[in-house]
Amino acid sequence: MENDKENKSGSTKGRSPRRRRPTTSRKQSDTQASTRPSRPASPASSGGRSRPARPARKKSTPASSASSSPARLARRPRSLKSAVRKKRAYQIVINELAEGYSVDTQIKLAQKLKRRIASSGFEAEITQTDSWDAFGSAVSTAIRTRPFALIIMGGDGSVRLAGSRVARGKGLLGIIPTGKYNNIYQSLYGNTDCDLALDLIRSEYQTRIDAASANGRFFLGNLITGLVPNMLNRLGDKMPPRLAMSWTKLSSGSIPEVKPKKMKLKMDGFTLEAQPQLFNIHLLPSLMGLRFAPVSIPDDGRLVVIYDREDVGKNISHYIRDLKKNKYQYSDGMQMIRGMTLTIGPAVGRDWLIDGDPIRFAGDKIVVEVHHRALRVFSHAPEKK
Repeated sequence: MENDKENKSGSTKGRSPRRRRPTTSRKQSDTQASTRPSRPASPASSGGRSRPARPARKKSTPASSASSSPARLARRPRSLKSAVRKKRAYQIVINELAEGYSVDTQIKLAQKLKRRIASSGFEAEITQTDSWDAFGSAVSTAIRTRPFALIIMGGDGSVRLAGSRVARGKGLLGIIPTGKYNNIYQSLYGNTDCDLALDLIRSEYQTRIDAASANGRFFLGNLITGLVPNMLNRLGDKMPPRLAMSWTKLSSGSIPEVKPKKMKLKMDGFTLEAQPQLFNIHLLPSLMGLRFAPVSIPDDGRLVVIYDREDVGKNISHYIRDLKKNKYQYSDGMQMIRGMTLTIGPAVGRDWLIDGDPIRFAGDKIVVEVHHRALRVFSHAPEKK
């Protein structure tokens, strides 16, 4: 027995016998760790100073947190207000001075549009005005309410005035053409039927168009001097003619009354001199129902300037006749240039019309600038490819 013990112990020479650790379960080790007393920090390890223990934080109950922070209670009504969805609203402003329709017809059209808007679950408010001052103040008041869209019932002058303020407020403009010429509406949409205009507004399709300023004066359609303003004066309260022969007679009678004056033009760095009888600046193609500038695109950021050469003379009447027939091609007789910025001088001594309204420029020069896609308007439905 003793020899057997010596043989067993001799097999592990130079090694200490292994000792097995007592096996303990995980639960027992957890209970031992929780019941083990914590050692106090030695002065040597803490640098000779003992740190005081931090007091435990109190868990705040909902009642105590609400009473301790009154600012939270003040914010709650705001979140409730923002959660309530505001109902879409339209503002309809009628200019009773528009010459295309009677006041009763305009009111009926406005009420018809209001019923269509109400059938879609939205609101509309109608405002009637009988003077330009009242119209301007009504437009400003309507814009301050921040409607979904401002609907104008009037002609080019009404659209220009409202468009300048809508563009400043980044709103949406709708047009119901009740004026005499409706050049802006005709350039954008074609047919000037008011029922089609109501359907266009209800469709809610939108686009952006360019605007321009002449010495800070906002316009959307055109700035003209020379022959065309004289033709408008000869027409007076009459509607524009329908036949090409009548347009030839109207223009030929206006040409002797227009005296050509020299002017200097500077378009995007290119300078030229002219002495025209007809001088038009277009953002949109239509003027007096004629497409003077068929190359004008509402959102291309370019002006189109049309003027005649000195040697054209009476041939301008043939040019007006061909415009009525949609036949004319611009060549050496009638010039057309395009650009973004135009400087004109001298401006004094000329009769200017801006979107059909007479205007006087104080300075000797006129600077015309394009504001690219400055105004949101309703549009036709996009074409399906």
